[in-house]
Amino acid sequence: MYRYTLHIFLIIAISVLAGCTSQKKLIYFQGAIPSLKESDAYKLRIYPGDILSINVFTINTEAYPYLSVPADKPSSDNRSAYEKGYVVNERGEVKLPLVGSVTLTGKTISEATQLLEQKFKDFMEDPIVTLKKLNFKVTVLGEVNRPGTYPILNEHVTLPEVLGMAGDLSIYGDRQHVRIIREENQQTKDFYLDLSSAASLSAETYYLHPDDIVYVQPLKRRAFQNISPSVTIFTSIVTTAVIALTFIITQTK
Repeated sequence: MYRYTLHIFLIIAISVLAGCTSQKKLIYFQGAIPSLKESDAYKLRIYPGDILSINVFTINTEAYPYLSVPADKPSSDNRSAYEKGYVVNERGEVKLPLVGSVTLTGKTISEATQLLEQKFKDFMEDPIVTLKKLNFKVTVLGEVNRPGTYPILNEHVTLPEVLGMAGDLSIYGDRQHVRIIREENQQTKDFYLDLSSAASLSAETYYLHPDDIVYVQPLKRRAFQNISPSVTIFTSIVTTAVIALTFIITQTK
């Protein structure tokens, strides 16, 4: 009888320990971090469907009030990006006052800015163009503390920064199985990362692109945690009974 109860106790103990995660799997970026040179870094580019904020400033601003943001305009603007910006059409063009249609598809923010300044020089003296991408956002799903879609206010964002916005991985997040789904310029790519290994980092995955989806897969023990409360209570009762029975048998010998 003693041997029988001991076997039951051992089985339960092994089941509990099997659900534990080793500390090594919880540490980020172990090992030497590869060189991510600035030349290899992702550069934000413009593609059809993008929404751009374009403002043009010149010496005689009063002559072109429809090109720039008035100085007395309130800083808080509750309009959507679609209402505030210029949409890049399916041909990769934007239509602007004075210069008409300009092809910007595939260009970086810097390249597009220089091109627009050249175009506006035909109509005004020393134009200064500011260009921003209004629809840069990243979605984080799965086992993170704050899943959701996050707008990006800079020209680039890194994977660690986005995971930080989402409140880091939850205790059930599998750091060895993180997926990045990327759809850009009518192409879809899939990347799988092991966040516990620095060797898995590359410029292509370290710097996220607009509309990237980051999915954190749950650990296998997450399924065990989702067992119904009644089953959990039953397991606790059985465990307590086995321990008590073992104690009684030991004392009667």
